[in-house]
Amino acid sequence: MTRTTTLSVTRNDVIAATLRKLEVIGEGETPSTEDYTNCTFGLNIMLKAWEKDGFYLWKLTEIPVPTVASNASYQVGDTATGTGAVVTNRPIRIMDACYIRDSSSNDSPLTVITKQEYNHLSGKTSTGTPNQIYYDPQLTNGVLKMYPTPSDATHTVYLVAQIPVYDFSTDGTEALDFPQEGYQAVVYGLAEEMLDEYPRLPMQKEQRIIQKAEYFRNQLADWSQEEGSIFFMPKVR
Repeated sequence: MTRTTTLSVTRNDVIAATLRKLEVIGEGETPSTEDYTNCTFGLNIMLKAWEKDGFYLWKLTEIPVPTVASNASYQVGDTATGTGAVVTNRPIRIMDACYIRDSSSNDSPLTVITKQEYNHLSGKTSTGTPNQIYYDPQLTNGVLKMYPTPSDATHTVYLVAQIPVYDFSTDGTEALDFPQEGYQAVVYGLAEEMLDEYPRLPMQKEQRIIQKAEYFRNQLADWSQEEGSIFFMPKVR
């Protein structure tokens, strides 16, 4: 017997499991086309809402942004355009772990500042090696601003960024953009999401689904945390 650890769950698998829990379909039955459509929409908006909770470790990535001399502003996103634009998944937000690398592969930390802090900086046209960045996610493409304005094109800023969970389309064979440890949370989360559209369960069973959805969602959030020590110190700028 060959043992595997590669369990993969598709959109259709999630929807079918959800509808069985809601008693919309029974054993051996298949969801209707309308059920797939409704549940796909519910699944997409639910996963987008979950992104507000924090950083999913599997959705963190490093996005290189090469500096362009005398250019302080860079679009970053799926349809990014303009000087120095980087076409990639639009970062939802970035972490303080961002850094800058020079032509000799030496890295230096970058300070991630707020919009207010960036607006209050004087001499934005002064040039040098950037040591502070401000990121505005916006709706379509994010905008990265560097300070001071890069004086040359010999550096690369690395954004440690959270990118969105992939959308589900009408292709029911798409794999869930979650690790195996999150499958249970997604199924019960979708069951809770769809309770209002399929109100046919006894109150006691509805409450059990809601409780399990919350429990597995909290477990997923707790599990998706970076391992390491925590140090508290004042942040001086």
